[in-house]
Amino acid sequence: MQPDETKKRLGRILNLVPLAAKRRGADLLELADYLGCGIDELVRDVHALIMCGVPPYSPSDYVQAYVEDGRLHINFPGGFKRPVRLSADEHAALQCALMQAERAAGPGGAPDIRELMRKLAVRRSGRRVRDKDYVYCTVQVKMPKKKRAVLQQAIDRQKELIIEYHSLRSGVTTRRRVRPYALLARSHRWYLVAYDKKHRKTIPFRGDRIRHASITDTDFQRPEYFDLTEYLEGRMYINARPTMSVRVRFGPEYARFIAEKYPPEALQKRGGGCIDLRLDTDSLNWAARWVLKHGPYATAREPKELRREIVRACDKILEAYGDGDCH
Repeated sequence: MQPDETKKRLGRILNLVPLAAKRRGADLLELADYLGCGIDELVRDVHALIMCGVPPYSPSDYVQAYVEDGRLHINFPGGFKRPVRLSADEHAALQCALMQAERAAGPGGAPDIRELMRKLAVRRSGRRVRDKDYVYCTVQVKMPKKKRAVLQQAIDRQKELIIEYHSLRSGVTTRRRVRPYALLARSHRWYLVAYDKKHRKTIPFRGDRIRHASITDTDFQRPEYFDLTEYLEGRMYINARPTMSVRVRFGPEYARFIAEKYPPEALQKRGGGCIDLRLDTDSLNWAARWVLKHGPYATAREPKELRREIVRACDKILEAYGDGDCH
């Protein structure tokens, strides 16, 4: 596409998103007339829009769109409500861009920009602010000893807990009354496995998202049918007894996302912007499926058995969808 045509199309897309999202469904004919394009052109724009996301850019990662009864509906994943995580370089680049935009808007013409700049400055300075003000945040890997002691004491004494738990999906901190079953460290994070009385199910609560915990006077009896090993394998997909270490290399297109998700001690920078991730697991089959999930952006480096398991998995896929061997 020519630069002018690309710019015009981008303008249409940036307009149709808030229009359809705010109205909870916008009439296609009215939307096309407002944007000055045909229905077919509008549909092509929507198809391009839903491919926005993170590698490997599967549909509806960031924007979910569908047409029903002649109306375009646009939704966003729940993760959009959680705080945005920025690296130091991204933080500085965004500040520079906002400063330029504020100058271009002129005096009194950019209150939203100034508010966002305030939030960026507050979070960068390290001052304590409300959850909704968080713009820059990091993942806490370790659990403070005091908090861990409170959780373990409640487990040992079989006392119910009241916890303040922050959900990254909704961006909201809620009070929950739970029955703690176990406290364990898996996949570089602490988890409290507990029965949530309100939701009536056992949930793995991330330790770094438990803002506060207090022990109550209410006793409980852990169910005899509850088996922690079975729960770990069936519900959390976390290995109870890792038996091997695997090393996976990610290309520069994906390295940033891996660096955000996993702690520094599990990562090692490589040349060309690549990054190696080392994980402990007890299932070669799980590791192979996990690598394949990342498509061309991940390469299994160690052990050799993992590479052979990936080849076998690919052969099974080819058996289902066509002839030939995977090399």
